[in-house]
Amino acid sequence: MTTAVERWNALLSARARQMDAAYARLGRTSADFWERRARGYYRSTKDTTARDPLFLKVRDVVTQQTTVLDVGAGTGRFTLALAPLVKLITAVEPNSSMLNYLRHDASERGLTNISYVQTTWQDAPENLSAEIVLCSHVLYPIVDIVPFLDKLSAATRIACYIYMRATHIDSVTAHLWRHFHGDERCLPPGYINAVDVLYEMGIYANLEIVKVPPVQHYPSYDVAVEELLEQLILPDNPSTREELRNLLQNWLIEQDGVLKPPVNEMVFAIIWWRK
Repeated sequence: MTTAVERWNALLSARARQMDAAYARLGRTSADFWERRARGYYRSTKDTTARDPLFLKVRDVVTQQTTVLDVGAGTGRFTLALAPLVKLITAVEPNSSMLNYLRHDASERGLTNISYVQTTWQDAPENLSAEIVLCSHVLYPIVDIVPFLDKLSAATRIACYIYMRATHIDSVTAHLWRHFHGDERCLPPGYINAVDVLYEMGIYANLEIVKVPPVQHYPSYDVAVEELLEQLILPDNPSTREELRNLLQNWLIEQDGVLKPPVNEMVFAIIWWRK
């Protein structure tokens, strides 16, 4: 019988082998993964927070005296939305491109109660803490999951909220992966795996399943091709671009002036516990 951590690591190992092989065929590695995807991530998520279930849940528990720690803040969708509602929010984010989007938008909005820590959570100062800790869509590639979660819990003074997918974004485009690579897409751990690990750690978390509209959308086929070449780890050449574009023209649907996958909703989970 395997443990929750062993099951977590098995999923990550299978995915890493698949991705490393795909990158090797391009003569690249995954080292610049977020540098290449930062712009697309920012575009697709920047206007999706106001009705997001995690934001609404946290909004109801914070006050102007609350401190918040956003671990893996990305381009800042939750940091920016919560900053006007709290005393101080600290954004921990290792990727400089992501953090630049966050800094720019915070400046544009005149937000002065955000502090920035450019580092991974694993390397973040041990004394970082807040009353409310958020960790949204960060855990999927984390190999040493127990120390990561331990550090989140230690940094939490009142409540910790983790956001994870049941419907992974790569499952939506799995048929495209299969078409180009010839195998089934290996998906990362999902929310149930994180709950399983937490249980083994003695953290008996609350769980709320939520459904949200898919964030994937594209203003044009050119943008869709550009971003999916990266997501699917495909060679950037004219024949692949043409082949991908033809597939997308038969798959994406136009809705509200943008192109979207024919998916009505994505299933996420809010995992949370109080200290």
